[in-house]
Amino acid sequence: MDITTLLTTLLTTLASGGGVAGFMQYKQNKKAKELENDKTASEQWRALYEEQTRTAQSLREKLHEARENLAKEKQRTLMCRFYVCEKLDCTDREPPHTEIMKEFKQYSEK
Repeated sequence: MDITTLLTTLLTTLASGGGVAGFMQYKQNKKAKELENDKTASEQWRALYEEQTRTAQSLREKLHEARENLAKEKQRTLMCRFYVCEKLDCTDREPPHTEIMKEFKQYSEK
């Protein structure tokens, strides 16, 4: 076989569609694989975003609960300070709020 026969056979095979179709099929397969990879990556990013959203929401709920607990503790602390007696040296200890309650009653009677 000489070179002209080989070239003629090669060109005939390519021209008849076998080589061109194979090349076109390769490009389509490559594009399909790229699209599949993009779809998978998109799904993974979406799952990650949803997980992060759930995590952020749970952290917001915990923060809200902690703030409510802190507010309750502050209120309890203020109430304890309200009931603390200021007379430390004597036996007739009285809470300071009795005077405030008397004043409050006087205003509420009027």
